[in-house]
Amino acid sequence: MIYSLAKGIVRAFLYLYHRIQANGMKKIPAAGPVIVVGNHVSYLDPVYIGAMLPRRIHFMAKQEIFRNAVMRCLLNIAGAFPVNRDKPQIQTMRTALHYLQNGEVVGIFPEGGRRQGNTFDELKQGAAYLAVKSNCPVVPVCIEGTEQALPRGSVWIRPVSVRMEVGQILYPPATGSVKEKQLWLTEQIQREFIRLKSTPASSRTVEFLR
Repeated sequence: MIYSLAKGIVRAFLYLYHRIQANGMKKIPAAGPVIVVGNHVSYLDPVYIGAMLPRRIHFMAKQEIFRNAVMRCLLNIAGAFPVNRDKPQIQTMRTALHYLQNGEVVGIFPEGGRRQGNTFDELKQGAAYLAVKSNCPVVPVCIEGTEQALPRGSVWIRPVSVRMEVGQILYPPATGSVKEKQLWLTEQIQREFIRLKSTPASSRTVEFLR
């Protein structure tokens, strides 16, 4: 109830304040386990992606944020769970696998933190590992504009245009060792991020979800 209300408020804010353009939302499977991977340029990314995608997403969030009582409360409402970015703990992976085994959506930023500029950092393999272990699809999402909406060090959200593009669904390969599957899938995620980032806005079919 609280989650649905908060999601509706954020979505309305995105339309009115950012005139958000969202493309490819129908690619998200309507049911079953899914891992959503996103590029990460702003603290706004998980909030905005979670508000726009049609299904509830359980995001991995860096454990330091949970130390703040207010943020911990908000993250718990959102269904997020903590992760040590430098050394993911077994419990974190078990939590993610639990959600996936129950047919839910897990959100991960495989760059491991916010980045600056137009290039992508080397991706961590956690998302690919979970996909291989649970044999579930991975859906890349590229978000643009949030780095201008909330620049580093700023506390005010600016009314700039925000765009979101859902990429092609990726599946773990059927053959190979677990390590080989992880490496292959991580490479495919990276390539899809690059493709989405390089797609001219004018060539995108924009969907305004109401």
